[in-house]
Amino acid sequence: MNTLVSGSAGFIGGYVVEELLRRGHHVIGIDNYSKYGKVVKSYDDHPNYRFVEGDVRDTDLMIDLMHDCDHFVAGAALIGGISYFHTYAYDLLATNERIIASSCDAAIKAHDAGRLQKVTYLSSSMVFESADH
Repeated sequence: MNTLVSGSAGFIGGYVVEELLRRGHHVIGIDNYSKYGKVVKSYDDHPNYRFVEGDVRDTDLMIDLMHDCDHFVAGAALIGGISYFHTYAYDLLATNERIIASSCDAAIKAHDAGRLQKVTYLSSSMVFESADH
């Protein structure tokens, strides 16, 4: 199975990529390094992994990457925690809306082209930042 993972250099995305590779998937990862900067991952040189540094808001790029994929794991997001949200609410909401819109537009085109069969959406662990249980 060929899988595209957006946000692949992030905390959750990295674990998703590792697990998919462990299960024998061919994985394309895309990330723009906006959260942590350039990072080295244990699977960077895995023969079934290809990384693309890019912005998921680039719908044409996303369509191109999904062309041969069966599954898309949508994990890219601009995150920053609750305190960041209160200061930069518009920036977070507007950017994440654009990320979701581009990802969905590309997934619809890939599905209509006959290959993409499944989309999985991830949430950030930041939604639990202030939880006490």
